[in-house]
Amino acid sequence: MAETQGEAMTCAQATELAAGFVLGALEPSEMASVRAHLSTCREAHPEFEELGAVVPVLARTVPPATPSPDLGDRILAAARAEQTKSDEAGARAALQPMPVPVPTPAPWLIGQRRPWAGFLEVLRRPAWLATAVAAVLVMAVLGAWNLQLQGQVSGLTAYRDGVAAVLDAAKASGARVAVLSPAAGSGPTGLAAVDPAGRLVIAMRDLTPTTGAQVYEAWLIGADNKPVPAGSFAVGPSGVGTLAGSLRGAEAGVVVALTLEPGPGATTPTLPIIVQGRAGSSAGVIPGPASGL
Repeated sequence: MAETQGEAMTCAQATELAAGFVLGALEPSEMASVRAHLSTCREAHPEFEELGAVVPVLARTVPPATPSPDLGDRILAAARAEQTKSDEAGARAALQPMPVPVPTPAPWLIGQRRPWAGFLEVLRRPAWLATAVAAVLVMAVLGAWNLQLQGQVSGLTAYRDGVAAVLDAAKASGARVAVLSPAAGSGPTGLAAVDPAGRLVIAMRDLTPTTGAQVYEAWLIGADNKPVPAGSFAVGPSGVGTLAGSLRGAEAGVVVALTLEPGPGATTPTLPIIVQGRAGSSAGVIPGPASGL
């Protein structure tokens, strides 16, 4: 929160607004209050510099999700078409004449296939049956489309929340950040942060969904080149995965890696490595993928 009327902003208030300040997401009055505090405060406030170094990383790992300009028009048009077909079907049903009773066949015809039987069956069917079937198909297609959109929105929300958790861990003084990406070519990407309290936070996107008992296992690889398991997580159809685990203090320059394991509790990585990155100081230049295993 910004300072109250006539009161100067405190260091604690400025630190609380640090993430929003470097992202330019605060209200104009709050942005001005933070700038005024930084210009006069005797404290160093390294969290602003550290979080500022993470912003370029976000620009590379969080692609903009802009809907197509005609998405709203297409949804409204589909809804109107569905309503029109439903109204027409109801009107046709109301205009249908009462069914004409079919005389009972003579006993000697019972059990025999008459040549005109199929034609009589067609005449008995309501004329609006085809329209009703078409309406059901339209609703099924719209329902599947709606589920797909909901899945995409859910995945974006989950990844946004995961990145927010990484930023929260990265703003601590002495925290280290790693950009996680494939060793070569395209594939999943993400961010990881290791803070001095021993908290590891990971946010990943575009991962292949896990099946059965499969999990993605995070590994920390120090100077001794020995992978240490740091937590596992499953991934659903959205391809988004997040991890928030605790571990003993990690050394500077530790490599964060991710592998796909047949089940939880792995003690050695199953190759190949999916993504990896070296955790550097979030106040400096963040290195790219590093060799580890």
